[in-house]
Amino acid sequence: DLAFGTAGLNFNQDSSGGMLEALGQPERVDSTLIDRLLTKLGDKLSLLSGPGGVDRDVNIEAHAVETILGAIRSNVPCIVVDVPNIWSPWVKYTLINADEVVITATPELASLRNTKNLVDLLKAARPNDRPPRLIINQVGVPKRPEIPAAEFGKAVGIEATCVIPHDAHSFGTAQSNGQMLFEVAPKSKAAEALSNFVQTLAGTDKPAKAA
Repeated sequence: DLAFGTAGLNFNQDSSGGMLEALGQPERVDSTLIDRLLTKLGDKLSLLSGPGGVDRDVNIEAHAVETILGAIRSNVPCIVVDVPNIWSPWVKYTLINADEVVITATPELASLRNTKNLVDLLKAARPNDRPPRLIINQVGVPKRPEIPAAEFGKAVGIEATCVIPHDAHSFGTAQSNGQMLFEVAPKSKAAEALSNFVQTLAGTDKPAKAA
């Protein structure tokens, strides 16, 4: 999300605008340019973020995204693409061609409708791939009527892989400090749910607890 994305803020980084530079010259994108544009966040994570501003109009073409992702694949073993809540040819291309698709929803009617539309499209477009994984977020907001996770999953045709409980304090603290949830509340139920989900997604077993 070039205008309103928060990846840089979430990691307490000044947005380099690397993604905007890459999109502006896809014909020049190669592994060397990608390596220069990535912001290193430790030994195992690098960030390619947008500028986070509305001072310019940007038309993202699907072929440009394809070129950039192809160049990144030659540099790193795993790519996570956080697509914005919009629908456009490049978003559709990215989802259809991803190895894994994760849909994050909230337990509300509009979210259920949007999730079902996405699930139906992806099942039709990716008949030989596994169905999307479903995360239901912000479960248990006080006094808010909610669709139970089991009913939500039944309605959209896939069972929820992960249910994240509402935790305004932990998530709010992490957001304000530019930290990850595991840094500010490692023992919270939300952190445990996310940890289990990541291990499922990666295909690894949960580490055994120390005796």
